[in-house]
Amino acid sequence: MKYNGERAEQADADPAPYAAGTGSVPVALDRDAFARMGYRERLALKKENPEVYKELRK
Repeated sequence: MKYNGERAEQADADPAPYAAGTGSVPVALDRDAFARMGYRERLALKKENPEVYKELRK
């Protein structure tokens, strides 16, 4: 995070691959876990493992 004198701003933070829907602990992926993931979690998966992301989207 950067501080610009007035407020803290998140700069270029990559989303973390957290447990689907909890934001806490990484889990093994399956379709149910993928369905519970939020946008940032899915984005992290797509960046880190596009093949798995593509399979789970089917």
